[in-house]
Amino acid sequence: MWNGAGRRRGRRWGEDGYSLTELTVAVVILAMGILGLAGTTALVVRQSLLADVVAERSLALQSTIEGIRATPFHQIGAGEATRGRFHTAWRVTGSTGGSKTVEIVTVGPGDAPGTSALSRQVADTFTYRIVRP
Repeated sequence: MWNGAGRRRGRRWGEDGYSLTELTVAVVILAMGILGLAGTTALVVRQSLLADVVAERSLALQSTIEGIRATPFHQIGAGEATRGRFHTAWRVTGSTGGSKTVEIVTVGPGDAPGTSALSRQVADTFTYRIVRP
């Protein structure tokens, strides 16, 4: 609020605003917040990409299992297929009169242990048991 002499009440003329120290502290705090957001954004993008790769790998594995299940029991053997970015190979590792154990290996992009980036060729093994109908 101004008085009649052209001055603000409660403060002297020239004391308006912030000091250079206050502005510097505010800019440093703001910069730290922005850097924190940037780091979090990079993590969210990586996790989202990894989730997409895991979902695609699961779809390739599911499709392979459905194909094996559609095959008559006595004809189930080794094979391979490519589904999207994933190469899938399978083989019978154990067989009894009433069941077969099939090992399925998918190779494609994924999160390799000990690395922070996605690797191009990561193998994942899944064992599936098929019971004779």
